[in-house]
Amino acid sequence: MIISEARLAANRANSARSKGPTSPEGKAISRRNAFKHGLTGQGIVRSETDAEIIQERVEALEADMKPISPAGSILIGQMATLSVRAERAVEHESAAIAYQVRHAADAFDEERLDQADDLFEKLSEDPRNTLRKLRKSPEGVDRLIEAWRDLRSDLAIDPTPEWSASHLERAANLLGLKSKHARSSRIGALSRAYWGDFAALGNDEGADLDDAFRRDWAKAMIFDFIDAEIAGLEAHCETLDFETIALDRAEAGARALFDSSKAATLARRYEAEARRSFFKALKEFRLVETESAILAEATAPPAPPAPTPPPVGSFRQTIAPREPEPSPDLPKVPSSLNSTRMDRINETSLSHPGLKSTR
Repeated sequence: MIISEARLAANRANSARSKGPTSPEGKAISRRNAFKHGLTGQGIVRSETDAEIIQERVEALEADMKPISPAGSILIGQMATLSVRAERAVEHESAAIAYQVRHAADAFDEERLDQADDLFEKLSEDPRNTLRKLRKSPEGVDRLIEAWRDLRSDLAIDPTPEWSASHLERAANLLGLKSKHARSSRIGALSRAYWGDFAALGNDEGADLDDAFRRDWAKAMIFDFIDAEIAGLEAHCETLDFETIALDRAEAGARALFDSSKAATLARRYEAEARRSFFKALKEFRLVETESAILAEATAPPAPPAPTPPPVGSFRQTIAPREPEPSPDLPKVPSSLNSTRMDRINETSLSHPGLKSTR
């Protein structure tokens, strides 16, 4: 696509004026524009509330586990973040399920309408099978009736009705016919007559009328044909099993208790991954702290020897023995006197057999 010089200059001028938010509040809001739940990645994107909770949890874990190494402190920070992330995943899934349960009935109705619309869009591709599926539900039947009424409204436009080849093809598809078979059908014969081609009509179908009146007759017959199809669809709708549909609608809340959506599946995956990572970090923390304690003990200086305790003694007081007092000086006996005294003792012993000699 070629852009003129004037347009290019205008784009440049607009780009120069548009610099995004400039205030701190505006920048903060801009940073959170793509914020959804903060569960993915490395936890860098988190709300202010989560950041405060993580910090409180870090302090609590440090007080409880008392890390002695820098690696242990880092692992405690990881455990705090992972624990909050796992809890947020659970909260996210719980809130999503609660929302689904509250709106389960409305979602049930919307889903049935969407299914009918999707089928109707494929009507021209496979008219027969698609028509059969549409006729199985009230929503599908209503969609068919609405399409017939749109055709009738176009044909009733005054003063210039609209009924072209595309209208005929749509009518043929609503009958379960492919577009290539539209002109050979009954609605095709009436449409051709309305356009002035009466070859496909029978001799008894307005043959006595001039062309203008015969075209009007064909138009009236198209109206009757459409009205008959609408009446037939309305009668068919009354035969559908509305009790089963009502029961399915009443049980929609119970089915919504398990969220099988992509977002819920990812939330459960984030929760499981956060829990696995938490216990892995806890295991690594214990290993790191144990190794740090062993290393600290091996590199610590030897402790000084303990003082020798005093010997254990008796509780009784020990009294030193008294030294004997020196005997008083006695006068020395002459040796001759001692000898005489001993002789007398011996003589006495001989005269008395019971006495022993001292010699």
